[in-house]
Amino acid sequence: MLESAIAQPQHVFFYEHGDLYEIAASYAFHIAQNQPFLDGNKRAAVTAALAFLDINGIQKKFDGKAIYEAMIAIAEKRMTRAQLAELLRHPPG
Repeated sequence: MLESAIAQPQHVFFYEHGDLYEIAASYAFHIAQNQPFLDGNKRAAVTAALAFLDINGIQKKFDGKAIYEAMIAIAEKRMTRAQLAELLRHPPG
C-alpha cells in the first residue's frame, strides 16, 4: 500500500505535469487513503506533504486546524486531491 501511495506523486509529476502543491497533495492524499500503516496514517501523510514542500523551498505557515480537518475530510472521502492541493497552495489565514 505504501509503494502504491508514493508512486502516485511520480505519476502526477510525469503524466499530469503537476506543480509542487499538486505533488505534495498527492503524497498526503494517497498515504491517507491507502492506510499503509497500523496507526498514524494521517500524520504520516501530512508529514510527507509538508516535508516535500520544505525540501523544495516552499515554507509557508499552515493552520494546523485546517490541515487536520482536511485529513479527516480525505479519510471520509469528502475532499479530493485537487482540493487539498488548493489548500496547500493558499492556506487560510
